[in-house]
Amino acid sequence: MIRTEHSRIISFLIGSSGYLVPRPFNEDVIISKTMHPFLLGKRNIYYFYNLEKSLYGIRATLEILKNIILVEGKILFVSNSPLLKICLSHESNISYIKWKRSYLSKSKDVDLVFLSDIEKENLVEAHRKCLLLVGVGSPTMSKISYPFNLNIESPLLSSWFFSLIYMTCAKGKRMKSKKKGHVFSSLLGKSRLKEVKALSKNSLKLSDKVVINNAV
Repeated sequence: MIRTEHSRIISFLIGSSGYLVPRPFNEDVIISKTMHPFLLGKRNIYYFYNLEKSLYGIRATLEILKNIILVEGKILFVSNSPLLKICLSHESNISYIKWKRSYLSKSKDVDLVFLSDIEKENLVEAHRKCLLLVGVGSPTMSKISYPFNLNIESPLLSSWFFSLIYMTCAKGKRMKSKKKGHVFSSLLGKSRLKEVKALSKNSLKLSDKVVINNAV
């Protein structure tokens, strides 16, 4: 494999089958033409994500998630994973539902929706609820604002995904505490931050690289 600045994380994703586009059990995946620029190709019954391009979408997703946490926005996860509900149950501005027809339509308005197990019906409902939509393991780019193109059906990548979300939420909360000078809690107890330092665009980009690399 050609050495790039992302070679370490890409090697990890390849070893964990993160390049495989998720497919329903015993069903064919219908790939939208909007996905073609984000794919490497197909072999047998499997389509392959272009992981280099996936990293840009993942990084953009983490950035918007952090910023929404920073301004105390509302976030909704639509997934069939019980682990996600457990990981985020303590977050007051994050909610979780399993998708069933009309559940999304009846839910409260939010600033960002994470949608996995994507189908045409839940994609349309999610888009009606929010203009900012993260598609996790999506077979289409239609109506998707932020693509998280990765096969998180892999147990290892599922845990990696939860860790990324948790750490990004924690980072957003720390930044919010610094901005307001509030007391925040950690595993080591409570602390008050006295000084606020402005972060440059370069430092934000560097921090995002650290978040992803530390999760490996």
